[in-house]
Amino acid sequence: MGGDPPRHGDARHHRSRPALARLPAAAGIVSRLSGLGAALAATTGAQSLATLAVFTLPVLATLAARDLGAEPHWLGWQVACTYAAASTVSMFSGGLLRRLGPARCTQLALAAGAAACLLIVGAGLAGAVLGSFLTGIGYGLTNPSASQVLARLTPPARRNRVFAVKQTGVPIGGALAGAILPGLAGAIGWRGAVLAVGGVMAVAAIGCGAFRRHWDGEREPGAPLGAGALGGIVALRTRPGLGPLAVISACFSGFQLALGSYIVTMLVEEGGWAPVAAGFVASASQAVGIGARIAWGVVADWWRSGMKALAAIGVCTCLGGALLPMALAGPGVGIVMLLCLLGTCAAGWNGLLLAEAARLAAPGKAGDAAGGVLSVAFAGVVVGPSLFGAAVAVTQSYSAAFGMLALFPGIGALIAWRSALKGR
Repeated sequence: MGGDPPRHGDARHHRSRPALARLPAAAGIVSRLSGLGAALAATTGAQSLATLAVFTLPVLATLAARDLGAEPHWLGWQVACTYAAASTVSMFSGGLLRRLGPARCTQLALAAGAAACLLIVGAGLAGAVLGSFLTGIGYGLTNPSASQVLARLTPPARRNRVFAVKQTGVPIGGALAGAILPGLAGAIGWRGAVLAVGGVMAVAAIGCGAFRRHWDGEREPGAPLGAGALGGIVALRTRPGLGPLAVISACFSGFQLALGSYIVTMLVEEGGWAPVAAGFVASASQAVGIGARIAWGVVADWWRSGMKALAAIGVCTCLGGALLPMALAGPGVGIVMLLCLLGTCAAGWNGLLLAEAARLAAPGKAGDAAGGVLSVAFAGVVVGPSLFGAAVAVTQSYSAAFGMLALFPGIGALIAWRSALKGR
């Protein structure tokens, strides 16, 4: 009857309604986590943190080196260790992706960065060296993992823009390192600053576990870790267009790292600038790279050709590098404008590179393709600054050395244009 009190079972059912009412909200959260927006935010964040870890020791080198028992100039070897490890793990990332999936690999990458921070703080110079290798391992895993996810979720018409947005994580991470770490080290010491970075990376590694259900559905838990370990090499050898793309990446990456590393030194030593002013110009040239990556992605989608956009970037970088000696001898506004222009080009190609690697990859093998191409790009990072240093020794001029090194992005532009004409 309508006036009868509810039975015990009815009361249970009545009490369960709030929980059931929450189910649509939970379903909405699950749906958002499985979508492109969440994947792009998570992979960009992971890229930012991995880059922050890479820049931690370089930014704090003047404070940390003496305590670690080394001279500040050892930084060059530390960078080489980091990128050598990144190059190696990128090439062999296919086996890990197959067995663990991109979400677990992203967690592993961030956890490696957190462990590296602990080693740097607690194990002296040996810990710093080992920590540099671990940082490189984490950095090398982030891009193949992200490429595997984004290639699956991104419509072809938006591929370049999406990958360009994801690659803004690199300048964001570098900017965070420069803006936060020196002040943090002044407040709590350089060891405290390193531990803070490690803590954030550990929390992020745990948080990425929320994506395992959505990203790792295609993994093969029983696959041997060695299976597909050489997927990057196989992709470079068998997929048309990937080999030239890898050469382009090496030509561009060497100039990019040299530019980011030596702008301040060039302006101070050769141009007579005050260190603070030179640092501001260097920061500005890096900051414009954030928007430039997105802008180049839009241009590539508009042209419907990532290779043509890469060719344009290479031409602009080559011309800008060749003009540096003349600009340095002229008014200050001229060199500032030229360096900012170089920042939009020399740092604007990374997203296009990964988008092209995903396009040229075999179905379901975007991670292998990205790993193969990036292993060559990281090799360029190791070699480029070394060639730049040799050019400075010969010419006794940083600007002239940049002019000589600009030959490499010019070569990359020719390769990209040739590939575009072939329809690759």
